[in-house]
Amino acid sequence: MGKRILAICCTPYQLLVAAQVLACYYPGEEADLILSDQMSGARKLWEQAKDIWPYGQVYYLEERRLNRLAHKENAKNILLGAVAPEKLLERFLHLEGSYDVFLFSNISLMNQYLILALKRRNPRLQWLLFEDGATTYSQQVGGLVQSTSPKVRVQLHQVQKLQGMYLFHPETLDWKPGCPVHKLPQAYAPATLELLNRLFRYDKLGDRYDFPVVFFEESYPCDGVDIGDVALLDRVAKLVGKENVLVKTHPRNQVNRFALAGYRTNQDTSVPWELVALNHSFAGTVFLTVGSSAATNPWCVLGIPAKAVFLWELVEEPSKLRWDVLEQTKRLCQANPELFFCPKTWEECERLLSRLVVEQAAPGAAMAY
Repeated sequence: MGKRILAICCTPYQLLVAAQVLACYYPGEEADLILSDQMSGARKLWEQAKDIWPYGQVYYLEERRLNRLAHKENAKNILLGAVAPEKLLERFLHLEGSYDVFLFSNISLMNQYLILALKRRNPRLQWLLFEDGATTYSQQVGGLVQSTSPKVRVQLHQVQKLQGMYLFHPETLDWKPGCPVHKLPQAYAPATLELLNRLFRYDKLGDRYDFPVVFFEESYPCDGVDIGDVALLDRVAKLVGKENVLVKTHPRNQVNRFALAGYRTNQDTSVPWELVALNHSFAGTVFLTVGSSAATNPWCVLGIPAKAVFLWELVEEPSKLRWDVLEQTKRLCQANPELFFCPKTWEECERLLSRLVVEQAAPGAAMAY
Protein backbone atom coordinates (compact mmCIF):
# COMPACT_ATOMS: atom_id res chain seq x y z
CA MET A 1 0.00 0.00 0.00
CA GLY A 2 1.34 3.43 -0.98
CA LYS A 3 1.88 6.46 1.20
CA ARG A 4 -0.60 9.29 1.68
CA ILE A 5 1.05 12.70 1.43
CA LEU A 6 -0.19 16.10 2.60
CA ALA A 7 1.56 19.25 1.36
CA ILE A 8 0.81 22.84 2.41
CA CYS A 9 1.79 25.85 0.29
CA CYS A 10 1.67 29.48 1.43
CA THR A 11 3.23 31.09 -1.68
CA PRO A 12 3.17 30.34 -5.42
CA TYR A 13 6.88 29.49 -5.25
CA GLN A 14 6.20 26.90 -2.56
CA LEU A 15 3.72 25.19 -4.89
CA LEU A 16 6.34 25.09 -7.63
CA VAL A 17 8.83 23.43 -5.24
CA ALA A 18 6.24 21.07 -3.75
CA ALA A 19 5.35 19.82 -7.23
CA GLN A 20 9.02 18.99 -7.81
CA VAL A 21 9.28 17.19 -4.45
CA LEU A 22 6.24 15.06 -5.24
CA ALA A 23 7.39 14.28 -8.79
CA CYS A 24 10.92 13.30 -7.74
CA TYR A 25 10.45 11.63 -4.35
CA TYR A 26 6.82 10.46 -4.25
CA PRO A 27 5.88 9.50 -7.83
CA GLY A 28 2.52 7.77 -8.09
CA GLU A 29 1.58 8.42 -4.45
CA GLU A 30 -1.69 9.98 -3.33
CA ALA A 31 -0.97 13.59 -2.36
CA ASP A 32 -3.48 16.10 -1.03
CA LEU A 33 -2.71 19.81 -1.22
CA ILE A 34 -3.49 22.71 1.12
CA LEU A 35 -3.43 26.24 -0.30
CA SER A 36 -3.16 28.89 2.42
CA ASP A 37 -4.84 32.27 2.08
CA GLN A 38 -1.45 33.82 2.91
CA MET A 39 -0.82 33.37 -0.82
CA SER A 40 -1.83 36.16 -3.18
CA GLY A 41 -4.80 34.94 -5.23
CA ALA A 42 -5.09 31.73 -3.18
CA ARG A 43 -8.86 31.30 -3.54
CA LYS A 44 -8.73 31.72 -7.31
CA LEU A 45 -5.86 29.25 -7.52
CA TRP A 46 -7.76 26.82 -5.30
CA GLU A 47 -10.79 26.98 -7.60
CA GLN A 48 -8.54 26.20 -10.56
CA ALA A 49 -6.55 23.49 -8.82
CA LYS A 50 -9.58 21.49 -7.64
CA ASP A 51 -10.20 20.32 -11.20
CA ILE A 52 -6.54 20.00 -12.24
CA TRP A 53 -4.51 18.62 -9.31
CA PRO A 54 -3.99 14.96 -10.31
CA TYR A 55 -2.80 13.47 -7.02
CA GLY A 56 -5.73 13.96 -4.62
CA GLN A 57 -7.84 16.59 -2.87
CA VAL A 58 -7.14 20.33 -2.73
CA TYR A 59 -8.06 22.25 0.45
CA TYR A 60 -8.35 25.98 1.07
CA LEU A 61 -7.01 27.19 4.43
CA GLU A 62 -8.00 30.52 6.01
CA GLU A 63 -4.73 30.93 7.88
CA ARG A 64 -4.65 34.72 8.07
CA ARG A 65 -7.21 34.81 10.87
CA LEU A 66 -4.85 32.70 12.99
CA ASN A 67 -2.16 35.32 12.54
CA ARG A 68 -4.56 38.10 13.60
CA LEU A 69 -5.55 36.53 16.92
CA ALA A 70 -4.85 38.39 20.14
CA HIS A 71 -2.12 37.08 22.43
CA LYS A 72 -4.67 35.60 24.84
CA GLU A 73 -6.43 33.68 22.07
CA ASN A 74 -3.10 32.38 20.76
CA ALA A 75 -2.23 31.10 24.21
CA LYS A 76 -5.57 29.24 24.38
CA ASN A 77 -4.88 27.67 20.97
CA ILE A 78 -1.39 26.55 22.00
CA LEU A 79 -2.88 24.83 25.06
CA LEU A 80 -5.71 23.26 23.04
CA GLY A 81 -3.21 22.11 20.42
CA ALA A 82 -1.31 20.27 23.13
CA VAL A 83 -4.32 18.43 24.60
CA ALA A 84 -6.79 18.20 21.69
CA PRO A 85 -5.00 19.10 18.43
CA GLU A 86 -7.66 17.59 16.13
CA LYS A 87 -10.35 19.71 17.79
CA LEU A 88 -8.22 22.80 17.23
CA LEU A 89 -7.51 21.94 13.60
CA GLU A 90 -11.23 21.54 12.87
CA ARG A 91 -11.63 25.26 13.53
CA PHE A 92 -9.53 25.95 10.45
CA LEU A 93 -9.60 22.87 8.24
CA HIS A 94 -11.44 19.57 7.83
CA LEU A 95 -9.13 16.85 6.52
CA GLU A 96 -10.28 13.37 5.59
CA GLY A 97 -8.35 10.35 6.83
CA SER A 98 -4.76 10.05 7.99
CA TYR A 99 -1.43 10.78 6.29
CA ASP A 100 2.02 9.22 6.29
CA VAL A 101 4.03 12.28 5.20
CA PHE A 102 3.50 16.01 5.80
CA LEU A 103 5.43 18.47 3.59
CA PHE A 104 5.72 22.17 4.45
CA SER A 105 7.94 25.26 4.13
CA ASN A 106 6.95 27.70 6.86
CA ILE A 107 8.11 27.44 10.46
CA SER A 108 4.72 28.47 11.80
CA LEU A 109 2.04 27.90 14.42
CA MET A 110 -0.33 26.50 11.80
CA ASN A 111 2.15 23.83 10.80
CA GLN A 112 2.73 23.05 14.49
CA TYR A 113 -1.04 22.45 14.87
CA LEU A 114 -1.15 20.37 11.70
CA ILE A 115 1.69 18.12 12.84
CA LEU A 116 0.13 17.63 16.26
CA ALA A 117 -3.27 16.74 14.76
CA LEU A 118 -1.87 14.49 12.03
CA LYS A 119 0.23 12.62 14.59
CA ARG A 120 -2.91 11.80 16.56
CA ARG A 121 -4.29 10.04 13.49
CA ASN A 122 -0.98 8.40 12.59
CA PRO A 123 1.76 8.29 15.26
CA ARG A 124 4.24 7.24 12.54
CA LEU A 125 3.76 10.49 10.63
CA GLN A 126 6.89 11.95 9.05
CA TRP A 127 7.19 15.71 8.52
CA LEU A 128 9.72 17.23 6.17
CA LEU A 129 10.58 20.79 5.17
CA PHE A 130 10.97 21.83 1.52
CA GLU A 131 12.81 25.00 0.61
CA ASP A 132 11.32 28.45 0.26
CA GLY A 133 14.22 30.26 -1.41
CA ALA A 134 17.20 31.90 0.28
CA THR A 135 15.45 32.25 3.65
CA THR A 136 15.43 28.47 4.17
CA TYR A 137 19.21 28.34 3.79
CA SER A 138 19.78 31.17 6.25
CA GLN A 139 19.95 31.45 10.02
CA GLN A 140 16.51 33.08 9.90
CA VAL A 141 15.04 29.59 9.53
CA GLY A 142 17.90 27.68 11.14
CA GLY A 143 17.66 29.87 14.22
CA LEU A 144 13.97 29.04 14.67
CA VAL A 145 14.43 25.32 14.07
CA GLN A 146 17.30 25.10 16.54
CA SER A 147 16.12 27.71 19.05
CA THR A 148 16.19 26.75 22.73
CA SER A 149 14.10 29.76 23.74
CA PRO A 150 11.24 28.57 25.99
CA LYS A 151 8.77 30.74 24.08
CA VAL A 152 9.80 29.26 20.71
CA ARG A 153 9.92 25.71 22.06
CA VAL A 154 6.39 25.96 23.48
CA GLN A 155 4.97 27.18 20.17
CA LEU A 156 7.06 25.18 17.67
CA HIS A 157 8.45 22.12 19.45
CA GLN A 158 7.01 19.67 16.90
CA VAL A 159 7.99 21.72 13.85
CA GLN A 160 11.53 21.85 15.23
CA LYS A 161 11.80 18.04 15.15
CA LEU A 162 12.29 17.93 11.39
CA GLN A 163 12.69 14.44 9.92
CA GLY A 164 14.04 15.57 6.57
CA MET A 165 14.54 18.49 4.18
CA TYR A 166 14.35 18.95 0.40
CA LEU A 167 16.69 21.58 -1.07
CA PHE A 168 18.00 22.48 -4.51
CA HIS A 169 21.45 23.26 -3.03
CA PRO A 170 22.07 21.41 0.26
CA GLU A 171 25.76 22.27 0.05
CA THR A 172 25.05 25.99 0.65
CA LEU A 173 22.98 25.58 3.82
CA ASP A 174 24.08 28.06 6.51
CA TRP A 175 23.04 25.83 9.39
CA LYS A 176 23.30 22.14 10.24
CA PRO A 177 19.94 20.41 10.64
CA GLY A 178 19.71 17.24 12.68
CA CYS A 179 17.94 15.34 9.91
CA PRO A 180 18.64 13.98 6.40
CA VAL A 181 18.80 16.59 3.63
CA HIS A 182 17.67 15.49 0.17
CA LYS A 183 18.75 17.22 -3.04
CA LEU A 184 16.11 18.38 -5.52
CA PRO A 185 16.92 18.19 -9.24
CA GLN A 186 16.96 21.57 -11.00
CA ALA A 187 15.47 20.19 -14.22
CA TYR A 188 11.68 19.95 -14.23
CA ALA A 189 10.16 17.04 -16.13
CA PRO A 190 7.86 18.09 -19.01
CA ALA A 191 4.84 16.59 -17.21
CA THR A 192 5.57 18.61 -14.05
CA LEU A 193 6.02 21.83 -16.03
CA GLU A 194 2.79 21.16 -17.92
CA LEU A 195 0.92 20.64 -14.63
CA LEU A 196 2.27 23.90 -13.19
CA ASN A 197 1.41 25.80 -16.36
CA ARG A 198 -2.16 24.49 -16.14
CA LEU A 199 -2.48 25.25 -12.41
CA PHE A 200 -1.40 28.86 -12.89
CA ARG A 201 -2.99 29.21 -16.34
CA TYR A 202 0.31 30.34 -17.74
CA ASP A 203 -1.13 30.51 -21.26
CA LYS A 204 -3.36 33.37 -20.02
CA LEU A 205 -0.44 35.40 -18.65
CA GLY A 206 -0.60 38.84 -20.20
CA ASP A 207 2.66 40.23 -18.83
CA ARG A 208 5.66 40.77 -21.11
CA TYR A 209 9.16 40.23 -19.77
CA ASP A 210 11.24 41.00 -22.88
CA PHE A 211 12.81 44.17 -21.44
CA PRO A 212 16.51 45.04 -21.28
CA VAL A 213 16.24 45.43 -17.48
CA VAL A 214 13.93 43.61 -15.05
CA PHE A 215 13.96 45.00 -11.50
CA PHE A 216 12.80 42.82 -8.59
CA GLU A 217 10.98 44.50 -5.74
CA GLU A 218 11.21 42.95 -2.26
CA SER A 219 8.75 42.59 0.62
CA TYR A 220 10.19 45.32 2.85
CA PRO A 221 7.20 47.68 2.35
CA CYS A 222 4.69 45.17 3.74
CA ASP A 223 6.81 45.10 6.89
CA GLY A 224 6.76 48.90 7.07
CA VAL A 225 10.41 49.30 6.01
CA ASP A 226 11.54 51.77 3.33
CA ILE A 227 14.94 50.83 1.88
CA GLY A 228 14.85 53.56 -0.77
CA ASP A 229 14.52 51.17 -3.69
CA VAL A 230 12.36 53.52 -5.80
CA ALA A 231 15.04 56.22 -5.58
CA LEU A 232 17.72 53.67 -6.49
CA LEU A 233 15.81 52.60 -9.58
CA ASP A 234 15.17 56.22 -10.55
CA ARG A 235 18.92 56.74 -10.72
CA VAL A 236 19.38 53.59 -12.82
CA ALA A 237 16.53 54.65 -15.12
CA LYS A 238 18.37 57.87 -15.95
CA LEU A 239 21.10 55.68 -17.41
CA VAL A 240 19.10 52.98 -19.22
CA GLY A 241 15.79 54.77 -19.81
CA LYS A 242 12.61 54.18 -17.79
CA GLU A 243 10.92 52.68 -20.85
CA ASN A 244 13.54 49.91 -20.89
CA VAL A 245 12.72 48.77 -17.35
CA LEU A 246 10.07 46.34 -16.13
CA VAL A 247 9.49 46.08 -12.39
CA LYS A 248 8.51 42.67 -11.04
CA THR A 249 6.51 43.62 -7.96
CA HIS A 250 6.49 41.54 -4.80
CA PRO A 251 3.12 39.78 -4.32
CA ARG A 252 2.92 40.62 -0.60
CA ASN A 253 3.14 44.40 -1.11
CA GLN A 254 -0.30 45.98 -1.18
CA VAL A 255 0.64 49.25 -2.93
CA ASN A 256 2.24 49.29 -6.39
CA ARG A 257 4.79 52.01 -5.58
CA PHE A 258 6.66 51.62 -8.86
CA ALA A 259 3.57 52.05 -11.03
CA LEU A 260 2.85 55.24 -9.09
CA ALA A 261 6.41 56.33 -9.94
CA GLY A 262 5.74 55.80 -13.65
CA TYR A 263 7.32 52.36 -14.20
CA ARG A 264 5.83 49.51 -16.15
CA THR A 265 5.11 46.63 -13.78
CA ASN A 266 3.79 43.10 -14.04
CA GLN A 267 0.03 42.79 -13.50
CA ASP A 268 -0.24 39.13 -12.54
CA THR A 269 1.17 38.42 -9.07
CA SER A 270 -0.14 34.85 -8.79
CA VAL A 271 2.34 33.19 -11.19
CA PRO A 272 5.64 32.19 -9.55
CA TRP A 273 8.59 34.04 -11.01
CA GLU A 274 10.45 30.74 -11.41
CA LEU A 275 7.62 29.41 -13.60
CA VAL A 276 8.06 32.46 -15.84
CA ALA A 277 11.79 31.65 -16.00
CA LEU A 278 11.04 28.03 -16.97
CA ASN A 279 8.92 29.23 -19.89
CA HIS A 280 10.84 32.30 -21.05
CA SER A 281 14.35 33.09 -22.28
CA PHE A 282 16.17 35.97 -20.56
CA ALA A 283 19.24 35.87 -22.75
CA GLY A 284 18.73 39.56 -23.61
CA THR A 285 17.91 40.80 -20.11
CA VAL A 286 19.83 42.08 -17.08
CA PHE A 287 18.22 41.43 -13.69
CA LEU A 288 18.45 44.22 -11.13
CA THR A 289 17.52 44.26 -7.44
CA VAL A 290 18.63 45.43 -4.03
CA GLY A 291 18.89 41.89 -2.70
CA SER A 292 16.05 39.67 -3.92
CA SER A 293 16.89 35.99 -4.37
CA ALA A 294 14.47 36.03 -7.32
CA ALA A 295 17.38 37.40 -9.36
CA THR A 296 19.53 34.35 -8.62
CA ASN A 297 16.81 31.68 -8.67
CA PRO A 298 16.79 31.08 -12.45
CA TRP A 299 20.40 29.91 -12.06
CA CYS A 300 20.39 28.50 -8.54
CA VAL A 301 17.02 26.76 -8.66
CA LEU A 302 16.62 25.95 -12.34
CA GLY A 303 20.19 25.98 -13.71
CA ILE A 304 19.32 28.72 -16.21
CA PRO A 305 22.19 31.26 -16.55
CA ALA A 306 21.02 34.85 -16.12
CA LYS A 307 23.06 37.93 -15.19
CA ALA A 308 22.04 40.00 -12.18
CA VAL A 309 23.22 43.21 -10.51
CA PHE A 310 22.67 43.72 -6.76
CA LEU A 311 22.43 47.20 -5.26
CA TRP A 312 22.71 46.51 -1.52
CA GLU A 313 26.04 48.37 -1.31
CA LEU A 314 24.30 51.52 -2.59
CA VAL A 315 21.46 51.62 -0.04
CA GLU A 316 21.71 54.74 2.12
CA GLU A 317 20.57 52.96 5.30
CA PRO A 318 21.99 49.43 5.04
CA SER A 319 20.96 48.62 8.62
CA LYS A 320 17.39 48.24 7.31
CA LEU A 321 18.33 45.26 5.13
CA ARG A 322 17.87 41.61 6.14
CA TRP A 323 21.54 40.73 6.28
CA ASP A 324 20.94 37.25 7.68
CA VAL A 325 19.22 36.33 4.41
CA LEU A 326 21.56 38.40 2.24
CA GLU A 327 24.58 36.45 3.46
CA GLN A 328 23.38 33.49 1.42
CA THR A 329 22.99 35.64 -1.70
CA LYS A 330 26.41 37.25 -1.13
CA ARG A 331 28.05 33.83 -1.20
CA LEU A 332 26.24 32.96 -4.42
CA CYS A 333 27.60 36.16 -5.95
CA GLN A 334 31.15 35.32 -4.84
CA ALA A 335 30.85 31.80 -6.23
CA ASN A 336 29.46 32.98 -9.60
CA PRO A 337 31.27 36.26 -10.46
CA GLU A 338 30.56 35.80 -14.18
CA LEU A 339 26.78 35.97 -13.49
CA PHE A 340 26.21 38.04 -10.35
CA PHE A 341 27.60 41.54 -9.69
CA CYS A 342 27.64 43.74 -6.57
CA PRO A 343 28.92 47.24 -7.40
CA LYS A 344 30.25 49.20 -4.43
CA THR A 345 29.90 52.70 -5.91
CA TRP A 346 27.53 54.42 -8.31
CA GLU A 347 30.35 54.97 -10.77
CA GLU A 348 31.06 51.23 -10.81
CA CYS A 349 27.34 50.50 -11.15
CA GLU A 350 26.93 52.83 -14.12
CA ARG A 351 29.92 51.34 -15.95
CA LEU A 352 28.70 47.83 -15.21
CA LEU A 353 25.13 48.40 -16.37
CA SER A 354 26.27 50.19 -19.53
CA ARG A 355 28.40 47.17 -20.43
CA LEU A 356 25.94 44.45 -19.42
CA VAL A 357 22.90 45.94 -21.12
CA VAL A 358 24.79 46.21 -24.40
CA GLU A 359 26.25 42.70 -24.05
CA GLN A 360 22.88 41.15 -23.24
CA ALA A 361 21.02 42.87 -26.07
CA ALA A 362 20.01 40.48 -28.84
CA PRO A 363 21.85 40.94 -32.16
CA GLY A 364 20.22 43.73 -34.10
CA ALA A 365 18.06 44.81 -31.16
CA ALA A 366 18.09 48.44 -30.07
CA MET A 367 17.19 49.91 -26.75
CA ALA A 368 14.55 52.62 -26.75
CA TYR A 369 16.31 55.68 -25.38
